[in-house]
Amino acid sequence: MLSAALFALSSFVILAFVYVASAGMMLRRADASINEEVTALEARFQAGGIRSINRYILQRTVGGGADYLYLLVHPSGRSLSGNLSDLPETVPDNEGRLQFTYRRPVVAGATAEDDEKDTRAARGRLVELPSGYQLFVGLDVDEENSLVGRMLNTIFAASALALALGVAGGIFISRRFVARLDAINNVARNVRAGDLTRRAPRNNTGDELDELSENFNNMLDRVEALMHRMRHTGDSIAHDLRTPLTRMRNRLDEALREEGDLVAREQTLERAVTDTDELLGIFNSILSLSRLESGESRKTIGRMDPAVVAEDLAETYEYVCEDEGLEFSLEVERGMEVFADRGLLLQGLDNLLGNAVKYTPSGGAVTLRLRQNSEGCAEFSVTDTGPGIPTEDRERVTQRFVRLDNSRTLPGSGLGLSLVQAIVDVHNGRFELGEGPGHAEGDHGPGLRAAMCFPLAPEERDEGV
Repeated sequence: MLSAALFALSSFVILAFVYVASAGMMLRRADASINEEVTALEARFQAGGIRSINRYILQRTVGGGADYLYLLVHPSGRSLSGNLSDLPETVPDNEGRLQFTYRRPVVAGATAEDDEKDTRAARGRLVELPSGYQLFVGLDVDEENSLVGRMLNTIFAASALALALGVAGGIFISRRFVARLDAINNVARNVRAGDLTRRAPRNNTGDELDELSENFNNMLDRVEALMHRMRHTGDSIAHDLRTPLTRMRNRLDEALREEGDLVAREQTLERAVTDTDELLGIFNSILSLSRLESGESRKTIGRMDPAVVAEDLAETYEYVCEDEGLEFSLEVERGMEVFADRGLLLQGLDNLLGNAVKYTPSGGAVTLRLRQNSEGCAEFSVTDTGPGIPTEDRERVTQRFVRLDNSRTLPGSGLGLSLVQAIVDVHNGRFELGEGPGHAEGDHGPGLRAAMCFPLAPEERDEGV
């Protein structure tokens, strides 16, 4: 309602300004025309005296066709000439101007009603001439006043219409706005009650409420994903910890039952320690994921050269690949800088290289590349000639505790790629899994290409420039 009132008020102010400007222009034009006529008569008086003015007025008013209203008054008060019978009773202002009404001369056969209708509005100017003569010049402005009156009525009608339309529009918009807010509130109440599948409706207009609904739905998608992950994390942890815990218990039980064989007992305990380390590794990975998702690692992010990280890991994995019978190669493009945490970058790249070495059969190849891609990002990529990951599983393997069937027999917790994804997310980057360079021949598969993309750091400006 307030917006409707403001709309009507602004419309009225605009129309009132138009009315005042138009009425003022008409009055100024009438006064200017009267002043020109007065100036001309004063010039005649200077040239020919009162007789010249009297003669001019008689010539203009004879026959009733004069454009102006005239009256020349003798010092005694007697009318000498003109088409007005008497001076107006209205008191003039300091400049002699005044607004008055007059009646046209009565036409023969006219009724009293016609006479009343013939009352006209006019403006005039009264001038004092030397020797006590008075000269009055007027101009009929009845038509202009009628036009101004019609404008005023139109303004009132338009203002009333604007108010009515504003109120109607305000009611319509407010009801529509409230209906859309109620829909969002209903979704919020259902979500609070536990239904995470509900989403706020959108009209795809791009307005503020549509943008709010989009952000609200994105938030609900994130919440639903986190809740889904939380529901399955416990089952996944139990599933992945059951095997090492069962194996460790059986070994310890076997060691307790064995008699006299000290070497066998020591071997059993060593294997139990290995199983314990595997469990600790799983828990450490879970804690690392939690810290990454909470945003704690953002505090240690700074400008760094990614080529140094690639070369440090390449030095280590060159010997690892040699021991595993794999060919290792490094390709590094220099001159780039990124904002990153060095430790996290090393951890993510180490996970990718470790997976490549673990899943690539002997005789295969592993390649580490660092380059600036077509999107202007620093891209670490690790390619191998192993079995690869099916296209339909590439998005799923970045979730916690997800292990494909062909990797169940190998050591691991299913958290490595989840850590890589979390590290990339912390740096506002992108993690991609794609087809590798391998060929499905013998023990080798299509391979896998795992890439981490990080935004380049802006160039540092010289403060002295």
